[in-house]
Amino acid sequence: MRVRRDISSIPLRSAGETWQQIIDLVTGKGSKDVQQLKSAAGVMGSIITDEHPAARAIMLEGVGAQLRIYCRYGMKAVEEGGSVDALTWNPTAGDWTMHVPCDNENIAWVKESFAATSPRVKVFDVEEADRAEEQAETSGAKSGGVVVDWNIKEGL
Repeated sequence: MRVRRDISSIPLRSAGETWQQIIDLVTGKGSKDVQQLKSAAGVMGSIITDEHPAARAIMLEGVGAQLRIYCRYGMKAVEEGGSVDALTWNPTAGDWTMHVPCDNENIAWVKESFAATSPRVKVFDVEEADRAEEQAETSGAKSGGVVVDWNIKEGL
């Protein structure tokens, strides 16, 4: 099962504030290796500024459902506001891995940086993501997988 959260970013929040919002969302009592998320702040600020999480999710696999985090930018970020629905579980309370989108031009130094400070955070090429997601959807459909989008909008 997958759960989605959308976080308003630039210009509503800076890239650093957006990353802190993501950390706050995915951590809580019992979280493991929170320092790795904090150590990834500089690199994640660059990725968020480049707007990769608008089209490709930051994926967190750990305890519970797979969490997919997208960022909103521009007027959409301002219009949607800063609220984020809390999770009903703590995805970092056990063994977890975060997968982060990055462009091919920067992927080498991002991988190197994460390997040194945040080994639980992995990077994937935004151009390769289409193929990986198509394969996952195809295999999920064959195995009877379920995808749930919990992105609930008020007033609907």
